Amino acid sequence: MIAAEPRRILVLTGAAAPFSRTRSVAELVCRETAGAGSTSVLRDLAEYALPLLHVEAENSSGLADLRAQAERADGMIWVTPCYHGSYSGILKICLDHLRADALRGKPVGVVAVGASLTAVQASEHLRAVARALGCVTAPTQAVVVDDKRTWGKDMDPGTHHRITRLILELHALAGATTLLRQSAATADTLSAAEHS
Repeated sequence: MIAAEPRRILVLTGAAAPFSRTRSVAELVCRETAGAGSTSVLRDLAEYALPLLHVEAENSSGLADLRAQAERADGMIWVTPCYHGSYSGILKICLDHLRADALRGKPVGVVAVGASLTAVQASEHLRAVARALGCVTAPTQAVVVDDKRTWGKDMDPGTHHRITRLILELHALAGATTLLRQSAATADTLSAAEHS
C-alpha cells in the first residue's frame, strides 16, 4: 500500500479489558497504516480513567491527551468490541468528551470485533455517531469475527482486505476533508466578521 501523502491517523480502541482481541486488531490497523506510509497513534481506552461527561472532566490528563490527539489527527479509526449489540461504553465516553470542532469534517473508519457477523450492528451504530459529530465515514467498514474457533488464528483474508481498503479510503478522504475543513473555517471567519 502506498499513500498519496503521509497522514496522521488516531486509532482508538474501545475494549474495557487490556490485552484484548480488540487491541490486537487495533495493532494490526496500526501496522497497515504504517504500510500505507502514514503515522498511526494508538490510544487504548482501557489504559485511561475517563470520567463521565460533566464530571470533573477538565482535570483529566488522559482526556487532555485524547483531545490533543484528535485535534492533530488527519483521520481516525475507531476499533470496538461488540457489547450487547452495540459499541463499547468506554468508547462512547471518550467520544462524548472530544470537541466537536476537532472532529467536524474529519474522516473516520470503523472496525468492529465480535463473536459473529452480528457485530456489524456495533459498526453501524458508530457510523451514525460519527455522522452526528460531523465526521465523514469511510465507505468500507470491517467486522472481525472472533469466535472460539478463530481465536489466536490468522485473520480471514477477506476481513484483512477490508481493513486495508478502509485505510486507503481514509487516506483519500483525509486529503479531501482537509480542504473541506479549511473552506468551512474560512466561511466561519467571514460570517463572524459580517456579524461583528
